[in-house]
Amino acid sequence: MDWNFTPMTTKAAQAIALWQYEPPYDFYNWEEEDGPDGPLVPGAFVCLDTQGQPMGFFTFEEEGRIPTLEESPYTPGFLDIGLGLRPDLCGKGLGAGFVLAGLAFGRREYGAERFRLSVAAFNRRAIKIYEKCGFAVSQVVTNAAYKDPKFNRFLIMTR
Repeated sequence: MDWNFTPMTTKAAQAIALWQYEPPYDFYNWEEEDGPDGPLVPGAFVCLDTQGQPMGFFTFEEEGRIPTLEESPYTPGFLDIGLGLRPDLCGKGLGAGFVLAGLAFGRREYGAERFRLSVAAFNRRAIKIYEKCGFAVSQVVTNAAYKDPKFNRFLIMTR
């Protein structure tokens, strides 16, 4: 798969906002009010397929972080990333290649050598991919945006 990253556009962000994951990953579905309605974030990039539809996205720096109840879990020295793969591409063996392509892009664009991401603790599928790509759990945090204990426990992983 050829993962070419380009700056996020409003059109791509609107298409991503419509993605619908199956349970239990529907946790990642955007609520209508969460969709893009303002200026796009400079640290957001998308990979488009040959029809111009988003296949996946990466966010970098502050946009790759989650709000936590714990004080200052994001120490300096890492490039924070957030990412998502289109639901119909999940479970098809593309995850590791996508993650590694995003890290290579982060290395080129941001000069990063150390990376950090946050992932829901229940998301074993993603955690397995991140571990395959060299990430390890460095901290467990509570996502301040969620009250349900099933969904508010997150792992911070570093590489």
